[in-house]
Amino acid sequence: MRLHSVVFVGLLVLALIPVVHGSYVPYMEEWSIYELDLESSETRLVFTNQDEILTLAVHPDGTKLAYCVNHGEGYDHTEIYTMNIDGSGLTRLTDNTQWDLYPNWSPDGSEITFLSWRNTTLDIWRMNADGSNQMLIYDSGGHDSDINWRDDQIAFTRDSQIWVMNSDGSDPRQITDPPRAGEWGNAVLPFGDYDPRISPDGSTIVFERLVNDTIFHGMYDLFLVDIDGSNERQLTDTQWSQGIASWSPDGTNMIYLVAGMGFDGKYDVFRINVDGSEMTDLTSEIYLSNFLARAPKYSTDGSSIYFVGQWFGWEKLDSSISCAATPSTVQLGETVTVSGSVNPLVHDLEYTVTITNPDSSETTEIISSTDGSYSYTFTPVQVGVYPVQVEWGGNLGYQPSSGSVSFTVQEAVEEPSGGIPGFPELSLILGVLSLTLIQRRIR
Repeated sequence: MRLHSVVFVGLLVLALIPVVHGSYVPYMEEWSIYELDLESSETRLVFTNQDEILTLAVHPDGTKLAYCVNHGEGYDHTEIYTMNIDGSGLTRLTDNTQWDLYPNWSPDGSEITFLSWRNTTLDIWRMNADGSNQMLIYDSGGHDSDINWRDDQIAFTRDSQIWVMNSDGSDPRQITDPPRAGEWGNAVLPFGDYDPRISPDGSTIVFERLVNDTIFHGMYDLFLVDIDGSNERQLTDTQWSQGIASWSPDGTNMIYLVAGMGFDGKYDVFRINVDGSEMTDLTSEIYLSNFLARAPKYSTDGSSIYFVGQWFGWEKLDSSISCAATPSTVQLGETVTVSGSVNPLVHDLEYTVTITNPDSSETTEIISSTDGSYSYTFTPVQVGVYPVQVEWGGNLGYQPSSGSVSFTVQEAVEEPSGGIPGFPELSLILGVLSLTLIQRRIR
C-alpha cells in the first residue's frame, strides 16, 4: 500500500510558517527526513531533498537509515540510499532505470531486502548493505510488495494477502485470507491486506485491511494476527485511511500513518497500544496541516521517531531581518548593542553584521545563531553616525535578506567638579543655604 501517492481533495494548504505551538520545524526543501523527540516534541532535520522520498528503514543498531528517492517522472528512477543517522555518509546502492524501493534491513544490519521491478512484476530482492551482490530471492509470478524482515522470517504482501517466508525466499506460506481479496472496487488498491510488520518477539503481525472503498483513497483498519495465521483480531474500527505501522522496541505499542479521515487529508502519526487502547495523535498539534508526515519508524530505543516530511505546496520563501540598536544615542566610551532575528524563524544560520564608522572604515562580525536571533555589542571610538547592515545568505528554503539600523555617538559631556554630579544648580543653592545658617549661628 502506498499512501504517499494519494492527494486528498479536502487538503487545505496554509501559510508556510514552520513554527506551531512553540515547536520549530526546519523548513528546507520539499522532501526531508526528520526525527521527532517524543518527550520534548523537538524536530530535527536529518536530510533534505527536492526529489520525492518514499520509504524509510532504521538500522537495527540505530546508526543508519535506508530510504529511497524518486529522481524523475513516474517511478522508473526510484533508487535506494543509506546514510548515517546524523545525515552524513550518503551512499547510493542502486542505479538503474527500474523501480527499486522499500528497503528493509536484515536483523544484523549486514543485508537489505528491497522491491524491484526488473522483470515483468514487482519482486523481492536482497543485497549486501553496501549495495553489492544484488539477487532475486522471491517471485510469485504476480506483484510482491510490503516486505518486513524479522529474525529468519520475511513478511510480505502477495495477491492482496499477508504471506511469510524464510529469509532466503523458501517456504512461502499464506497467513491471511481477507474477504474479497484482490477484488477491485472504487479505491486505488483492491480489497485485501497490506503492509505486514512482525512484532519484536516474532510472534505477531500487524497489517492494514481495506474495509471500505466508498472513498477513492480507501478506508483501512489495523489488524493483528499470530505469525502462524491464527488468532486474527481487529485493532481499530475507524475506517480511516491508515496503516504502515511500526512496532515499539518493547512490542507494547505501535505508531502508524493516518493519511485521511473520510475526505479530510491528514498525514499525521498516531500511536496505539497492542490491545487497541490509548489511540494518540502524535503530530497534528505540532505540525501545520500543509506539513505531511509519512513513513514513520520508531528509533531503536523508542524515544523518538523518524519519518519522511513533505511541505505540501512548497516554494522558496521570503525572509526579513529585524534590527535594533540599543541605545540609539550614546557618548564616547559607552557601548551599543545591535540585536534582532530573522522572520520566519530559522535555526542554525550565520549573520554578517557590518558597522560603518564615521570615517567610512568598517567593522564586520560573523555571528552564528542556533535559535535565529543575534546580538552584538560594539564600543564606538569616533563621534558621528554609524550605519549598521545585518545580512544572512538564505538557505534551501528561504531567500537571503538584510536589515539595517543606525546609532549616533556624541562627545562625552564632562561633569563639573564638586557639587552633586548632574545637579550643579541644586548644589549651589544648598551651598548658599548652608553658609547662611553657619553665619547665623556664629552671630
